[in-house]
Amino acid sequence: LLYKPVDRVTRSTLVLHDLLKHTPVSHPDHPLLQDALRISQNFLSSINEEITPRRQSMTVKKGEVSL
Repeated sequence: LLYKPVDRVTRSTLVLHDLLKHTPVSHPDHPLLQDALRISQNFLSSINEEITPRRQSMTVKKGEVSL
């Protein structure tokens, strides 16, 4: 349930990427779509960087005992 908002941003990022791919460079919305895609990707990167250390600290290697 906690991943739903992040999943929505991920899907929106993919939609923005596809939309940008099919929007001509001469279209007035092209720079705005580029900015929106960049912001969305930066947001996802910051979440990923924040979660990775926590995930690694919670992972127990095979044969190790977690206390």
